[in-house]
Amino acid sequence: MRGDHYLLAGRYRLVEQLGQGGAGTVWRAVDETLSREVAVKQVRVPPGLSPHERAEFADRAIHEARSAGRLRDPAIVLVHDVVLEGDQPWIIMDLVTGRSLDKVIKENGPLPPPYAARIGLQVLSALEVAHAHGMLHQDVKPANILLDADGSAMLTDFGIAAPMGGHGDRYGSAGSPGYMAPERLNEQPSDPSADLWSLGASLYTAVEGRAPFERQLPAAVAAAVLLHDPPFPERAGREFGGLLMAMLAKDPAARPTPAQVRQVLSGAPVRSGPVPGRRRRWILPVAVAAGVAVLAAGGWYAVGALAGTPETGRYATAPDPCALLGDAQAAELVKGTPVRSATRAGECQWFAGQDERRPRRITVRMWIEKPDGDLGGPQVALRRFTSEKDTRSAAEGTRARAAVGKVGDVTGVGEAAFVQSRFQLAMGSSEVGRSDSVVLFRSSNLLGEVIWNREDVPVKAAADKETVLKAARMVSGALPR
Repeated sequence: MRGDHYLLAGRYRLVEQLGQGGAGTVWRAVDETLSREVAVKQVRVPPGLSPHERAEFADRAIHEARSAGRLRDPAIVLVHDVVLEGDQPWIIMDLVTGRSLDKVIKENGPLPPPYAARIGLQVLSALEVAHAHGMLHQDVKPANILLDADGSAMLTDFGIAAPMGGHGDRYGSAGSPGYMAPERLNEQPSDPSADLWSLGASLYTAVEGRAPFERQLPAAVAAAVLLHDPPFPERAGREFGGLLMAMLAKDPAARPTPAQVRQVLSGAPVRSGPVPGRRRRWILPVAVAAGVAVLAAGGWYAVGALAGTPETGRYATAPDPCALLGDAQAAELVKGTPVRSATRAGECQWFAGQDERRPRRITVRMWIEKPDGDLGGPQVALRRFTSEKDTRSAAEGTRARAAVGKVGDVTGVGEAAFVQSRFQLAMGSSEVGRSDSVVLFRSSNLLGEVIWNREDVPVKAAADKETVLKAARMVSGALPR
């Protein structure tokens, strides 16, 4: 266990321990390079591993945390960096001011169903983003759901996320008794329904004030998850309670789909702002100084709202990314015949080489920023763009098996743009790996990201900025004026 004020990687000064769980210890720290506070997670390395197994565990933890760092959603706590000291992985994340759902329940009792439903919708959004990227969270539970001052929810601890279709966690580092789906307890392959099961268990706890499989001993909890059904959540009401029972089905095939979960949760009379009157007691105060902003999902969002009617910006909605790059243009870029697919809202991919040795992928993402307080949409977009540029600049360097290049300004793409390349060595190889070149640009209140990804790339051909810059200029040129 590191002591307070330990300087990690010559940059992150540990200030105080915030919490500890099965997956590791979380510290509040100061990023001395950018002079800002961050959360640093010291990943728990399972005891009893051989040197080879420890190296393998650390390599996997770094790979999964970096994959989680690509996820973007307002309900996802952003992963900024991963550091390896010896064989100890550390994950650098946003420091979110707020209280965890489990503490709110412990101190105030069950939540009103409409408020719990709103939390569920936000966490569901975060999970859908992760699942669209082929990742499972693996540890959805009240302790990992943070509630901000306005009642909004964020899902943290994506640092232990794992690829879909895998078997039970080999090292036993992920998951919590009572919030792990039955198939995970049985070390069977997992899919998105396992995360939805955990979300159902968390929402059950929120509305009932106790976990669905509450027992005194962990072994009894696991047995209850595998063999018994929980009591019907009476406080939730008939429809919401029925949804929770369906989400907690033992058979993954019997659980509702994300769309069905969203439909029921959206049907609750949920208000968009803080819960007024008596229900306001569920929105606990947090220590936020006046004028401070919280960095969430890669962007700055002001605390509080001021008077005025700020500028909306040029774009009322984000353009369809699939319409910004023609198939012929994509074929020219990937040097093959790509398959186009709308992978999730605001994102489109052109994938080529599925049957070849070196698959290639162009990804285009589009999203808009809306006015926030006294800031107009373009100002919010500019602040987020600047924050992203600073964050990615700070990631430059070589750590473990990954190399991150410099951020370079780009002309002729939107109003402002920058490019950066990354290279990650493949597991067990020192010669080939994954190459990513990224362009992020801004135009009024619109932000766009173009990613050029290649697999099994030789080290000597790691960077390819020319292709991603060409793609970004095509996309920018196709934007509606």
